[in-house]
Amino acid sequence: MTTLKITEGYTVQFPMVGHAAEVGWTPLTPAEAEALRHGRENMLFKDVLEEQILDFNPWLNENQARSIIETIEAIAPSIEGNWEVLKWMRGEHMWRDENEKRVRPVRLIDFENPEKNTLHVTWEWRIDPIMRKGNRADVMFVVNGIPVTIVEHKNPKDGEALTRAITQLRRYGIETPELLAQTQLHNVTHLLGYWYGVTWNVSRRFIFKWKHTEDEEYRSAVQAFFEPRDFLRTLRDWILFYVEDGETKKSVLREHQRVAVDKIVARCADPEKDRGLIWHTQGSGKTFTLLTAAKQILEDPSRFAGSTVILVVDRNELEGQLKGWVERLIGEMQSSAIAWRRADSKADLQDILDSDFRGLVVAMIHKFEDIRKNSSLRDNIYVFIDEAHRSVAADLGSYLMGAVPNATIIGFTGTPVGSSRAGSGSFQIFGAQDEDGYLDKYSIIESITDETTLPIKYMLAPSEMTMATEDLEQQFFALADEEDVTDIEELNKVLDRAVGLRAFLGADDRVDKVAKFVAEHFKENVEPLGYKAFVVAVDREACAKYKRALDKYLPPEWSEVVYSKNPNDIVDRPDVHALQISENREEDVRKLFKKADERPKILIVTDKLLTGYDAPVLYAMYLDKPMRNHVLLQSLARVNRPYIDDNNVMKRVGLVLDFVGILRNITKALSFDAADVKGALEDLDILMESLHEKIAAAETEYLQVDGKLTPDAQLESVVYGRFLDPEARKVFYDTYKDVEALWEILSPDAQLRDHITTYKRLSQLYAAVRAAFSETGSFLGDLEHKTRRLIEEGAIQESLGRFSKVVTFDIEALESLKSGEGPDEGKVYNLLRGLKKEIKDDPTGAVVLQSIRVKADRILLDMETRKIDGLAAMDGLAALVREKAEAKKQAEESGLSGIGFAVFWTLSHEGTADAVGFDAMTAAREIESVLAKFPTWQENSEERRRLRAQLYKPLLALGKDERADTIDKIMHVLEQAS
Repeated sequence: MTTLKITEGYTVQFPMVGHAAEVGWTPLTPAEAEALRHGRENMLFKDVLEEQILDFNPWLNENQARSIIETIEAIAPSIEGNWEVLKWMRGEHMWRDENEKRVRPVRLIDFENPEKNTLHVTWEWRIDPIMRKGNRADVMFVVNGIPVTIVEHKNPKDGEALTRAITQLRRYGIETPELLAQTQLHNVTHLLGYWYGVTWNVSRRFIFKWKHTEDEEYRSAVQAFFEPRDFLRTLRDWILFYVEDGETKKSVLREHQRVAVDKIVARCADPEKDRGLIWHTQGSGKTFTLLTAAKQILEDPSRFAGSTVILVVDRNELEGQLKGWVERLIGEMQSSAIAWRRADSKADLQDILDSDFRGLVVAMIHKFEDIRKNSSLRDNIYVFIDEAHRSVAADLGSYLMGAVPNATIIGFTGTPVGSSRAGSGSFQIFGAQDEDGYLDKYSIIESITDETTLPIKYMLAPSEMTMATEDLEQQFFALADEEDVTDIEELNKVLDRAVGLRAFLGADDRVDKVAKFVAEHFKENVEPLGYKAFVVAVDREACAKYKRALDKYLPPEWSEVVYSKNPNDIVDRPDVHALQISENREEDVRKLFKKADERPKILIVTDKLLTGYDAPVLYAMYLDKPMRNHVLLQSLARVNRPYIDDNNVMKRVGLVLDFVGILRNITKALSFDAADVKGALEDLDILMESLHEKIAAAETEYLQVDGKLTPDAQLESVVYGRFLDPEARKVFYDTYKDVEALWEILSPDAQLRDHITTYKRLSQLYAAVRAAFSETGSFLGDLEHKTRRLIEEGAIQESLGRFSKVVTFDIEALESLKSGEGPDEGKVYNLLRGLKKEIKDDPTGAVVLQSIRVKADRILLDMETRKIDGLAAMDGLAALVREKAEAKKQAEESGLSGIGFAVFWTLSHEGTADAVGFDAMTAAREIESVLAKFPTWQENSEERRRLRAQLYKPLLALGKDERADTIDKIMHVLEQAS
């Protein structure tokens, strides 16, 4: 039986290569990959790529193939350049055919026949740009000589693996963007979890858990992701570039989106069915799903020859975030020679239909009003309706369906109207041809489970600020029940009739009272977390009042109003007019609000931004406008977007404070398919109950100590008595982070008064454990905002200092520790931190110290598994300290430089010392002389090649195979020590 080894390379890295090889990828050693790259400063396997270009494009000659490769190599390492590379891979770029005197598309990848492509996987892929610091990727996947996926592995026992991997990928983009120039995707894994995302947009929000497997085995996850046909399809179909706030962004469709796209395309190709409902919850990316399906249909003339896709959107969407995506989609259509038109008027739309236009049409739903019946009888028209629950309201849907009676119509919504069981509303219009009432569904709960969206927690404001239940019933619900309210405009019409309700909500004294409450809550509960908030007022007049009131309690620059214009405001509503911001200012506000470090921090809204606006930093919504059903859920969904800040602190929930009382009765407020909402929208009291339970359990489990010991000794006894085992540490870390997340959301609150001391002690213990067992001794890095401030209080931080001590790994420090107070286990960790710091700070000495560290790690493992105690571990380290001192003495006496001695150490400890006629010291001196002849070998690939060639002579006494292996080791030593 083999002892389990928990390291990045043994447990994760190399098994991944083996798993990929089983499904068709050819493994390459780092040396083989570097040879194909012709040096570490290059990324492409040029010879492989040239061979594939000539094979796929026989009309090209060798010179043309090389010119194409040079063109790809010259593309700038940026997100725009990365998009250009993807276009090359997808066959969207042209080259001149000299024989036929015309330009033709160049094919770099055969997507239809995966077996015709050359698929490589390699590890320890290092990039060394000239005159700049290099970096190393753990694993790289290469298709036809082009690197396409970079993989970061982390140790399975490291609870912060994902965060550290994200940080590392971001660092690559800053230090060595060449490493990401061609790569399109990244994987992050620590064996127990598997995530994926795109390069050039590495953030926690855009990293998704891979779940496209029937089981949770690591092997299954790797093979499902890299199965050649599916993987190549990801490159061809599922990666998107788009514009958001004027910036190019990149994303990849998740599994639920891919499934939906395939169903949509299949439905459009089905001659028997012509309707479908895509029911994907708010924030799950249904707009990307819609646009991708449209693109695939228009780019597939073999199945959809001469087709027309009509994208139907409403005004809010076209003016909001959809605008940039439609513009980018249109740009891609144009590059693919696909025609498009935008219907700017009803007459324009009628002309499009009468002229038998083929391609993409973008139209707002109200343009279909009075469009002539049977304007087009073609059956290859495909109508995709975004926000279908409101777009087909009233008679507009009838006009649309009458204009194109034979079209296939697909509705997209996160909040369908009607009941799936009864087959009414959206389900009747779009879902009648499917047994379940929909073509595809992705629920709120699925979205939260996948971390696509966050759960929303709500609390009611103090009763003196909310409406009485009976008043709300009479003045809002009764009126709303009479109308089919599906959007903000329809809601506002209902509220216009609720004169008494608006008078109550907009009363000056009440607005001032609510504004004061909001200001205090924001300062105590939202702003300290680095998040932002919406105030949702009943109408524009109330928005203006809230702005004036909030300015009394908060800096004026913290808040801004965003609402629609009315030309009569200057006369009828002068205060509304006075606070109205310009279109340019509104555009700036939309962008600035999404940035945590920019102002405004609070937006006061009533009609705009409640749909179609995505700001992940938005955490709290102060709701002072009656809403229900679709409008309510869409508005609340503004706060459910995942977000992680620059300190890698994750937003856990979205928060809603209800000043109306609308959420007193969830079933009435959200009457459609209430079961789908259960668990996604819950009273904040549930979290408070959970915190009480969790903190009490943690106190019992972790804070019970021997009262006879001093406070310092008590803490040390728990740290080193309970948490030597890494698994026990991980359980504690998870337990604490659950408590911390709840505390950050709920504090300050009077109900937490009796738990403050317990939480401080629990946080101190967590920081101590982190400090004691971390390589750096840092204990503040992953604490959240309020907790970090608590720990940074002088007394607490000072008491934690001994756990984070870093001492020199030498005899003097060892003897000092032995005579000092404290448990031996803590002293072991202090010494090992010193050893690791020395290895990091001294690359030349690291070669020698590495073998000592391997032995030290074995001692640590024996101590953690309790095979030996702390005293025995200190004795073992004492022997290693003496070994280090002896090596240092030997280095000084040898007369060799630091690099020269590192070479000698390697030669004398790698089995070569026993070779007949071979003297490691003599060889090291000769190698040191050879190295001096090539001062720029790291930057110059030719010098590197000549240096390697001249290493053979000092090693002639070794056998041929042993010599080649030893040269590889020496080159590795030189690179590590330089």
